[in-house]
Amino acid sequence: HCAPEGILLHNTEEAVVRLITNMDPLTVSLAAIGVTVVGLFLFKGEKSRFPAASKPYGVFDSEGVLWNRASVGKHHATLPGMLTAYDVMIDTCKRYGPKKTAGKRKLVKRHWVEHNGKPVEKLQLADEYDWMTYTDFGKMAHELGAGMTALADLKANDCIIIYAETAREWFLACQGAFTQGLTVVTIYATLGEEGFTHGAAQTKAQLVVADAKLLKVLGTVFKSKHPQLSALKKVVYIPDEPLTPDPVVAKQINDAVESITAAGIEVLTLSELAAKGAASGLLARPPKPEDLAIIMYTSGTTGMPKGVKISHSNVVATVTGLSDKMPTFSITGEGETYLAYLPLAHIMEIAAEIMCYSIGFQVGYGSPHTLTPTGVKIQPGTCLGDAQALKPTLMVFAPAVLDKVYVGLNMKMKAASPLVQKLFAWGMAAGEARYEQGLVGSSWLYDKIVFKKVQALLGGRVKACITGSAPLSPGVQKFVQIAFNAPVRQGYGLTETCASSCIGEAVDNSTGIVGPPTTSTSIKLRNWEEGGYLLKDKDDPAIGMPRGEVLIGGPMVCQGYLVDPADPDPDVVAKNASEFVTGADGVRYFCTGDIGQISPNGCVQIIDRKKDLVKLQQGEYVALSKVENVLKNCSLVEIPMVYAESTFDYCVALICPSHAGLKDLAKTLGLPADDVSALCENEQVVKEVSKQCLAACKGKLVGFEIPRKIALIAETFTPENEMLTSAFKLKRKPAATKHKAEIDKLYGRS
Repeated sequence: HCAPEGILLHNTEEAVVRLITNMDPLTVSLAAIGVTVVGLFLFKGEKSRFPAASKPYGVFDSEGVLWNRASVGKHHATLPGMLTAYDVMIDTCKRYGPKKTAGKRKLVKRHWVEHNGKPVEKLQLADEYDWMTYTDFGKMAHELGAGMTALADLKANDCIIIYAETAREWFLACQGAFTQGLTVVTIYATLGEEGFTHGAAQTKAQLVVADAKLLKVLGTVFKSKHPQLSALKKVVYIPDEPLTPDPVVAKQINDAVESITAAGIEVLTLSELAAKGAASGLLARPPKPEDLAIIMYTSGTTGMPKGVKISHSNVVATVTGLSDKMPTFSITGEGETYLAYLPLAHIMEIAAEIMCYSIGFQVGYGSPHTLTPTGVKIQPGTCLGDAQALKPTLMVFAPAVLDKVYVGLNMKMKAASPLVQKLFAWGMAAGEARYEQGLVGSSWLYDKIVFKKVQALLGGRVKACITGSAPLSPGVQKFVQIAFNAPVRQGYGLTETCASSCIGEAVDNSTGIVGPPTTSTSIKLRNWEEGGYLLKDKDDPAIGMPRGEVLIGGPMVCQGYLVDPADPDPDVVAKNASEFVTGADGVRYFCTGDIGQISPNGCVQIIDRKKDLVKLQQGEYVALSKVENVLKNCSLVEIPMVYAESTFDYCVALICPSHAGLKDLAKTLGLPADDVSALCENEQVVKEVSKQCLAACKGKLVGFEIPRKIALIAETFTPENEMLTSAFKLKRKPAATKHKAEIDKLYGRS
């Protein structure tokens, strides 16, 4: 009775595990029912773990503009005394000087494993993070910035490119550029030679910071002697530094460096650049709020990527809105940990990291491929996953990652013993009951007995999960929130609005919403007559909410798309004129093309997309992304692509199935399960997957929206095969072109 809480919990947990293990199934069932009933009684009066928030969360002003209830009529645009991203870094390093941040895991050893006759790289990483202090971080950033200026004779507002995967060095190079008033050009590592050449030529960048593994791409680019790259004369690379050097990788790097230098380009390592900066004696050259901080190339779903111009004031406004949001999740800064693993070439990750640094987080770097111990890049049995090693309190996810978590855990449960399956199902049921009460997680017993190991995959300390870049299905949101005992909330924003413009409230368990605007944002809707989405829909009893195209306004709306004055792209010029507008209130708005509705609680829900709407032969409109989001609820579906043509009265779907799920299905059907391609062609398999897709759609879609026929695609859509953008958004046109034969067959064309 008087034991310390931790010892009491630990001993109780062990005792319960032993007790359950020795029970017969009937006794376990009765005990679980009893625990669930008692649990329902106990949490009936339980309060949320988060600060109370008054409804409505968003408030309309007299002009019909939606605001966060904490900032009605006035955007929160700056942090105290901070007008630029450089100001934020300087203030942060002064306030948190000796505290640890910017952690990375050292590469202990590379392993080469044969897969389909080819060597595949697997990594063994240190289980402990290697940290810097905030003071050392600021010092290194200033040295790198001075080194850039000294190396390439750069002037204020000149451009440098960062062409690398997410890493501590990426962010240091970015902050270094800001210390000299330079503009950072971000190019996704997956865009390849064409994407890099396009961005470098358009921005006239003079220096590039690159991953060692991307030097080969640069070697090919420089070998072509593209005349528009004449300004680019310096390459700085982030060296490969394993504790056990790998001769194969060392040779690849040396060969690439020789190829680049042969083209007349000077090559340095990042540490050599810092040393050059330290010796230069150059002082900081702070940027102005209106200066461009970033030109971010969006990995567009069609055509060449566009460069989005983001000013320092845009960045600070976004960071302000995010900082205002964190206390509502009981996240205060010091003592918090953030796992940085999403692409820094995406504004969502840059904004999240600057915000985390600004309030004193320990930021640790990782990769999607090493996130858990079963990550595709980790040598099995050699080390922890990034999340286990770091134990983050805040995580940001792309919905595709959580979809895989959902499918993976369900697959494991199907393979588990009947007892474990029952406990998991009961734990989920208890969690769903709590979810409906506005609470987080499952009951105490299930959380300790059933979900503890699941939570350990992410380190066991996660306080909040934020998703962005695509919609998250209600089923996945509930499942992950219960299993990980942390609120899962959707955010919404675009590169053009400098990331998150809306985030769900910590206390609001509603699904399908992206929450109210942040304090730096205002939102209004405008009628879309063609699609039938109107502001007056709020007066329709069947709808009860205003609907229309979402326009996002505020100081975080970017400066438009980059246009080359010497060779203006008429399409980009037209987009600048049509997509960026100034309202009667003087606020700059971005016209998103997304269709939204606003709930009585002042929360935004994205319900459609203008460009995803296809008119069928009989005049009905099918919202492709809406159907895809429903199909994702089928456990056999990993990535769906719905396709429709106006000359037919039905839509079809290309389904990239879950390979693990497909193999399990094959075993159930008594078929050989080792060849996924063969399974995708098997009529019996296609029929069963189609049946399960139909079941997922029933009750959620009307008849004409449900795909009449499907084709299974063995090669999963990825950014690497150019079927997805680097933000994991579907590239419809390339996917439809590549799989034209399958689409023709679905429509009965020869």
